[in-house]
Amino acid sequence: LQWNCRGLLQNIDDVHYFLDELEPIAVCLQETHLKNTFSDILRRHRVFRKDCLSAQSSGGVAVVVRRGVACAEVLLRTPLEAVAARVLVDRVITIVSLYLPPHVPLHIHELEGLIDQLPVPFLILGDFYAHNSMWCSDRLDSRGKVIERLLLSSGLCLLNNKEPTFYSAPHNSFTSIDLSISSPSLFPCFSWNVLKNPFGSDHFPVILKSNVALPTILKRVPRWKLEKADWGLFRLKATLDASLLASLSPEDATLYVTEHILSAAFEAIPQTSENMPKRCKPWWNKDCASTRKEQHKAWDTFRRYPTPLNRIEFKRRKAKARRTRKRAKRGTWMKYVSSVNSFVSSKEVWDRYRKIKGDYHAFVIPLFHSPTTSLRDVANVLGEQFHNVSSSDNYRAEFRQFKARVECHRISMSGGNTAGYNKPFTMHELKLALSLKKQSAPGPDRIHYEMIRQLAPKSLETLLWFFNHLWTQAYFPQAWKQAHVIPLLKPGKDSSVPSSYRPIALTSSLGKIFERMINRRLVYFLETQGFFDRNQCGFRGGRSTVDHLVRLETTIRNAFVNRQHCVSVFFDLEKAYDTAWRYGILKDLFACGVRGRMLCVMKSFLSDRTFKVRLGATYSDLFIQENGVPQGGVLSVTLFAVKINSLSKVIPRTVSYSLYVDDVQISVSSCNLSSCERQLQLAINKMSKWADENGFRFSPEKTVCVPFSLKRGITLDPSLEINRTPISIRNEHKFLGLIFDRKLNFISHLKQLKLKCLKSANILKVLSHRSWGSDRKCLLRLYNFLVRSRLDYGAIVYGSARSSALKMLDPVHHLGLRLATGAFRTSPTLSLYAETNQMSLEKRRQYISLIYAYKILSDPNHPTYCCVHDSGSSLIFQNKPSIVRPLSLRLEDIRQSLSLELNDISLLERTDTVAPWDLLPVSCDWCFTRFNKHNISPIIIQQEFQEVLKKYKDYAQFYTDGAKTSSFVGSAVYSESFTSAQRLNSVASIFTAELQGVLTTVDYIIESHTMKAVVFVDSQSVITAISSVKDSKHNLIQVVRAKINRGLQKGHDIIFCWVPSHVGLSGNEKADRLAASSKNLLETRLQLPHQDLKPIFRAAIFLKWQTEWNQQHDNKLHSIKPVLGIWESSSHKTRSREILLCRLRLGHSYATHVYLLHGEDPPFCEHCGEILTVWHILGLCSALAQERRSCFPEFSMYCIPFHPALVLGEQPIIPFERVVMFLEKTGFLHKF
Repeated sequence: LQWNCRGLLQNIDDVHYFLDELEPIAVCLQETHLKNTFSDILRRHRVFRKDCLSAQSSGGVAVVVRRGVACAEVLLRTPLEAVAARVLVDRVITIVSLYLPPHVPLHIHELEGLIDQLPVPFLILGDFYAHNSMWCSDRLDSRGKVIERLLLSSGLCLLNNKEPTFYSAPHNSFTSIDLSISSPSLFPCFSWNVLKNPFGSDHFPVILKSNVALPTILKRVPRWKLEKADWGLFRLKATLDASLLASLSPEDATLYVTEHILSAAFEAIPQTSENMPKRCKPWWNKDCASTRKEQHKAWDTFRRYPTPLNRIEFKRRKAKARRTRKRAKRGTWMKYVSSVNSFVSSKEVWDRYRKIKGDYHAFVIPLFHSPTTSLRDVANVLGEQFHNVSSSDNYRAEFRQFKARVECHRISMSGGNTAGYNKPFTMHELKLALSLKKQSAPGPDRIHYEMIRQLAPKSLETLLWFFNHLWTQAYFPQAWKQAHVIPLLKPGKDSSVPSSYRPIALTSSLGKIFERMINRRLVYFLETQGFFDRNQCGFRGGRSTVDHLVRLETTIRNAFVNRQHCVSVFFDLEKAYDTAWRYGILKDLFACGVRGRMLCVMKSFLSDRTFKVRLGATYSDLFIQENGVPQGGVLSVTLFAVKINSLSKVIPRTVSYSLYVDDVQISVSSCNLSSCERQLQLAINKMSKWADENGFRFSPEKTVCVPFSLKRGITLDPSLEINRTPISIRNEHKFLGLIFDRKLNFISHLKQLKLKCLKSANILKVLSHRSWGSDRKCLLRLYNFLVRSRLDYGAIVYGSARSSALKMLDPVHHLGLRLATGAFRTSPTLSLYAETNQMSLEKRRQYISLIYAYKILSDPNHPTYCCVHDSGSSLIFQNKPSIVRPLSLRLEDIRQSLSLELNDISLLERTDTVAPWDLLPVSCDWCFTRFNKHNISPIIIQQEFQEVLKKYKDYAQFYTDGAKTSSFVGSAVYSESFTSAQRLNSVASIFTAELQGVLTTVDYIIESHTMKAVVFVDSQSVITAISSVKDSKHNLIQVVRAKINRGLQKGHDIIFCWVPSHVGLSGNEKADRLAASSKNLLETRLQLPHQDLKPIFRAAIFLKWQTEWNQQHDNKLHSIKPVLGIWESSSHKTRSREILLCRLRLGHSYATHVYLLHGEDPPFCEHCGEILTVWHILGLCSALAQERRSCFPEFSMYCIPFHPALVLGEQPIIPFERVVMFLEKTGFLHKF
């Protein structure tokens, strides 16, 4: 379809109509009137544009290719307004959109130059603004002669018939100036027709319809509508027969399980169609339909009777239709944006947020330069590319010879029969593997995670038997080793180059669950054996990217204070995952003691990996992944970490290094730059040799060296090389998301971070309108998730920058708070913090640093422990106050500024968890959860408790409780045979006190050989934590779980029963009194989990904040809110009321403070001449006394002096609706 739209944005609805209803392969548009600033136009389709470079919006062309059609841009060098794209239909056709402005001279050599650049066959569609009798024009002009000469000399064909394509309003005539020119081979393939309606333009759309059947446009794989599933029917139909599985081979058993679950899914779960969904138009209503119909009717009348009156009537109807659509869009948009609030679930908020943000873009179907006639050919080109990435040809010739020689030696797979990791899997392990909340797309078998979760208990047992059947056979099914690969274009890459695409592999969900159970065992074994290098922090429990950032910053700061150079090299591994040596992985596993089934399954998992590239519902041929770990595999990251782990063994001890999976960094500090060079070059040589021996290759182009130094003057850069290629020297480098610069001032990082955060804050601007939109609670949550989380990452490290540099982030924080609250732009920042109860970024960085530090201090084996614990250079830093201090000394400053005394607190250290194969489920009785103690009589609960006691009459009964006040924390256990009470450190949380009671009880049960025991606990969170199948980061929970598991392994029958507190249950009341009596005891020196310190840090920061706030006597909000905290009254269902209340409390509004933005004098009250303020309006202006008595009668009735807190406080004596009434009566309501 071709159309001169006379403004794409102006007629965007008509373009959408063509794309949705006519479903053309491509649309060629002229006079788009777009500027470079207009991005994301028609995101659901591929758009190739050439915008006019003039200051005004004029000209411009575009080719819009329907999604699902393979296409690629043809780069043109021409002064003409033309854009071209190659499109794959039944063959590859080049489509050109051309616009020739009437005021620009046209020369034939320009058109010939354009044609010479076009791959044949091609179509040139556009507005030529040329007249000639060849295409039904009543006159001949110079352009018509040029086009005629071109057609006669080039042999091109004109597709136009005698139908007019343009209505000239000045001449009130119809003519044809839009032409369609084709290669001779395409002339018989298309029929040319004109739509009789110009829609919003004065040009008629032209349709070129193919005379031959075109292949089906891209289909999609049907998706399961899980929200509409009949899970009851699914469980019934998906019953697995264990007796049938026993007689099948592993491959046949896999096929049986897959087909059985799929068969049940087809019956119980509806699916989407294969067709791509049409664009949703929620704003379209009856008025839009009727006004468009009237517009078309008016045009038909004018076309038949082109009188001036009919022309005016058509224009009036067209304007009315456009106005109606615009009004409908705005109304629907306002309603939808306002639905993103705190009164809906978080899932709905995020779903609507993603839709409003509009991140959706058309899936890119590439078209390469190689000969292709179908989507399958395109998929095969990509498949060949991905196959080549993992090919052995990527290895050096020396390594290929070494590899062939070494792989002749077979690795022994025997042994390990008594090893715990080779035991059969337990139901607890299966449930843990299924507990993953993150949803992922199903693999080739189309089985979704949710289907497996919804299986009946009996079928889950059969599924566990099936997994153990595979485990016993040490076999990984071939069906699970095939992946469907979706190619995604890398950001900023050329879409016409196959190497520009990143493969995203989808594998079987059943296979991933099997992998997850195996991986948990493998990781546990490797960790307990101390296999991983201490400095490897990638995908390990208790480790993160921040650890390496802290270590590197500390190393550089220590070098600075000692007047040393710190030279750091950041490495990049080429195609690391795709070329990992599989035999080497198995060899490393064998070397660390992995034997038997585990090693056999690893070999089976890595061998015979295949994949198909998927484009929509079209698949490529089957390709082999020759080397590397599988894309999308759960085990892949662990196996890669196993292979790269030996790299640390070749790095000299004098060289500091960091490993985060495949991110490698080394550094050396010395007063002599030459010494740094020698040590680093030695390390690089050894690392290169290691890479050559293990199938890896460091990229010389992407490997970077940054010399850190504070020395002034001209200094020589280090000279380093890798594989005989010089390593580039940079002034800065981004390492694990943080930009490290030579002087370590972090200014480059702060500037980039500010830009990213401001971009993320744009969505808040969309949601935070003054009179409609989201509410404060929801906006603050979105700000915390989208913007503050970015500011938090690395804040521990970049927080060492100078305060003047850090201040560039404060406007981002203030912007987010202003958008969320609706506060006026001139509102003081201290008032913003107090109103939202959000601390400043400086205090936030202090809080994050303290939490991180004490988390590290609870694990002495952590690589960052020495960076946090103490600094041996403290005296040197004291003598050189101009040098920025490392984290350990900054933490000391923070503790002193907050008056934190934590020396008497002993942290509970991180302990080893229970082996997955030994972990037993914890029995819990939740029978009392059906009662709400606030709604029913305690007598009913007491009667029910007596029935529970009868059920456990053969069990020893224990009651635990915890108590916490401002002066003490206590924990107690009560039973007829045993009582215990202990006083904990006052820092301990009530959660820790309850856990300590459970721990004491379990200790006694094991020591006293009580074989059957029921423990009554009145804390739901404690029982939930100790019975959860998921791992916990809470050290005390790990200790309690380990102790319970130890008792269960010894044959103890321990049941935990939750009971409501303070309902008159005798044992629970005695335990409660016992816990309260612990205040008279001496404090027990127990180690506390680091999580208990979080409230202490927060309280200390808030105390300091409150002290600062107390000094703000002139602050308007301070007189209303002298004590910091969250005020529930700040939230309101109506956005306009919420903003009004906020501005009244802060004392800054448009009426009173807009003069600050304009550089004017403050406004004066028109009644009494005083300076206009919020307080003056509400309580001081004598001219408004009558309205005040009417709306605020309480002041005069009870002779109460006016104070803003009585009107705007958390518990005012005047309802806010009467404040609104007062402002409305006085005429100030709409001035705020």
